[in-house]
Amino acid sequence: MKQKLIALAIASALSAPAFADNANINVYGKAFLTFDQHDTGVAGASSAMRVNTNASRFGVKGDEDLGDGLKAVYQYEVEMDADGSTGAGLGKTRNSFAGLQGEFGKVVLGIHDSPFKVAHNAIELFDNTTSWSAINTIGKSAGKDYNTRQKNMVQYWSPKMGALTAAVMYSPDEAKTATKNASILSMSATFAQDEIYAAAAYESRADVVVGTTDSAFRLVGKFDLADAWLGAMFENIKTNTNATASVTGKNVELVGGVKMGASSFAASFAKAGSTAATGAAANDVNQLSLKYAYKFSKRTEAFAAYASKKTNGATSVTATTIGGGIVHSF
Repeated sequence: MKQKLIALAIASALSAPAFADNANINVYGKAFLTFDQHDTGVAGASSAMRVNTNASRFGVKGDEDLGDGLKAVYQYEVEMDADGSTGAGLGKTRNSFAGLQGEFGKVVLGIHDSPFKVAHNAIELFDNTTSWSAINTIGKSAGKDYNTRQKNMVQYWSPKMGALTAAVMYSPDEAKTATKNASILSMSATFAQDEIYAAAAYESRADVVVGTTDSAFRLVGKFDLADAWLGAMFENIKTNTNATASVTGKNVELVGGVKMGASSFAASFAKAGSTAATGAAANDVNQLSLKYAYKFSKRTEAFAAYASKKTNGATSVTATTIGGGIVHSF
């Protein structure tokens, strides 16, 4: 007992000066551990049992009142190696930034999920991190992935205008040359009121094919029905293959769930449309995900899940993942 009291006293002495002039600081995180059996569906390959840390995270965020309605805001968040796979403890940097907030909205610099990616979060069942997540299928086309967290970015979030909000992000290519430019512009507009959520998002990427631009457009909707909800997403992704030609992929998702006390059931069906003009299908993927969850409290949930992901091409391959996990937020 005496050793614990001494440790607490030392911790208080060290931390008090650092935070004495800033009461608006929050330490937060999430432990998201899963156990599953994964089969790639490839002939001759062995299935594997896995314990995954997913996007377990630890972060610090807060703000400082600068007067006249202006605040300095900050957040630093890192991924945690919660299952010891890397032995590194701390992993890659997650959403982290510093900026200013006022009546004009909020503007920040750092690394953050793009508005295009965030628009889908309202109907995501698995926090974008597992083999069951729909983003393994949607947001992708012709080898390009728009489910991204962008580094070296500046992002603006508007204040709420009734039920409407908007976000704009720009990430320059710091290694831009005369023959290469990979800058990214991403934006979204969101309507959220009562039972209705709707979002439209657009992202353009200066392509490595000089003088061309890849682009993606996404619509997301969600409707709450007491203890049930329905959601849907449609997106159109254009990818340049050379200076004069391009391919277009159309992806969709239907998703929904029902709550019964502490239990809930949810399902998602996602399809990535083929971009092949002729011959074998390309980028043609169907994914079905099922989830049962039990909430012990607002912060702790256990779940079981199943996913079947079929990739069509010259031959078809179906990968399956079955298992479950526990999520605790603090």
